[in-house]
Amino acid sequence: ARDELLEMLREFLEKDEERSILISSHISSDLESLCDDLYMIHDGKIILHEDTDVLLSDYALLKVDAEQYSKLDKQFILRSKKETYGYSCLTNQKQYYMENYPKIAIEKGTIDEVITMMIRGTEQ
Repeated sequence: ARDELLEMLREFLEKDEERSILISSHISSDLESLCDDLYMIHDGKIILHEDTDVLLSDYALLKVDAEQYSKLDKQFILRSKKETYGYSCLTNQKQYYMENYPKIAIEKGTIDEVITMMIRGTEQ
């Protein structure tokens, strides 16, 4: 039934570019396939608004140890979280860190990971 509903929504959107739908979901795969824009609301406030394609291409998680974290340029870090190995950092400038910090681990940010970091991470 869910797949049928998603297909109906896709067909509705494809008929006219001016059409919009509002979806509230915790199923990120549905959001990725249907949405052009994502808004994340937490405690009644919009904490993130981003184009879905930009979120999937430019957002990333940096996995760094304490020494790397201390030397990291944090101007493009949206949130960070202390982990057992060091820190996990959310950025919307993946390319910047790939070019300037070739030795750090960089993972593509999924919608689920972005949501988790935006809610549980510490704002920079």
